[in-house]
Amino acid sequence: MNSMRRRQTLAVGVIATLSVNFGCVTSKPEMAWVRTDGQRIGDDPALLQQGKSDIAFCHANLDVGAADEAARGCMAQKGYALVKKDQAEEARAAYAAAAAQRGPTQSGK
Repeated sequence: MNSMRRRQTLAVGVIATLSVNFGCVTSKPEMAWVRTDGQRIGDDPALLQQGKSDIAFCHANLDVGAADEAARGCMAQKGYALVKKDQAEEARAAYAAAAAQRGPTQSGK
């Protein structure tokens, strides 16, 4: 009887652990790419098109899964940062403020 009780307790523990792990997998925050020069992509059709091209080139489409290190590095070289989607506007504004402090630059991005 003790052996059966241990197995039941173990089974419940395993199920609880798996439930917690699967819960963590599905609760990943949504992410977004933000330009590190602070420009708002949605305000400029040319920037939007450039962003789509950069995402395709870097294989960094967040709709198909998380961006791996290679995609993140490629996007960083093109002037983007990966941030939580609900913090994207705040991050963009911070990048814009930093760019304003640096003054005008000639960017080829």
